[in-house]
Amino acid sequence: MATDPSANPNATPGKIVDAAWVRAHLGDPGVVFLHVGTERAEYEAGHLPGAIWAHGYDDFTVTRKGIRALVPYRDEMAANLGRLGVDASKTVVCVASEKSMWPYRAYWVLRYYRFPDVRVADRSVAALARAGIPTTTAETRVTPAACHLVEADASVISMWQEVLAIAQGSDDAHILDCRTDGEFVGTPGPHPAPRLGRIPRAVHLNWELLMDAGGRFLPLDQMRSLYAAAGIDGSKPVFPYCGGGIRSAVSWFVMYELFGWTNARNYDGSWAEWAFRTELPIETAVRSDDYQDRRRTPT
Repeated sequence: MATDPSANPNATPGKIVDAAWVRAHLGDPGVVFLHVGTERAEYEAGHLPGAIWAHGYDDFTVTRKGIRALVPYRDEMAANLGRLGVDASKTVVCVASEKSMWPYRAYWVLRYYRFPDVRVADRSVAALARAGIPTTTAETRVTPAACHLVEADASVISMWQEVLAIAQGSDDAHILDCRTDGEFVGTPGPHPAPRLGRIPRAVHLNWELLMDAGGRFLPLDQMRSLYAAAGIDGSKPVFPYCGGGIRSAVSWFVMYELFGWTNARNYDGSWAEWAFRTELPIETAVRSDDYQDRRRTPT
């Protein structure tokens, strides 16, 4: 097969698939392309042939005890995947219409449940189309499947108790805030929260800075520099968080799958849980010693 000149040089075999791989596997009965987002109109406007619509919140999160966007329990997740026509014999490739965190949230959830083969397209559907990959507006007919998942992998998730230990002064790990600059210092985010601010001692790196406008990751050395500027080099465990463990899944993917930092563990509860549990401490003031202005997003 000819080399795709637009192929992503950062693609990791088995984790990220480039345009050439997508083109070669359109129509492959062993591959399920999950088009993940929150507005079905995105899917209806154009998607990969055969791609199946998956709602980010409905299919890859649940609300429990007043806390939104938590990872579904195993049986819930298996039922969701089965309804989407996914079983453990398939290769699942997560995609989105535009630059998005949702493919990485879907990837992280499936990885959490040790799904055998899950990958992410290296760019958005819009960028794939610009690379010559066909799209369609025809809805894909889904044949439900019986999906069985195994016990979750606790090594890729962190809990509030572990994060609290770092917030209270332990130097055993880093807390990484993946939200916007404004959310980091206490302005409202995209979802209402009982309290505003950040987890004490968190450092900051907005997930959007890791990608270009087409949803492609920056070169690895550039991303490493961004993490280094935030004080993170992979030598300690890292607990990324955001509003609900969704944007932070992008940063987790970069650290865990691209850098090979297997001590990165997504804080699934994130600010949705931290703000809800009023006994947990928060910060709001700008810290001049470790907060850097990173408002410029690569294009």
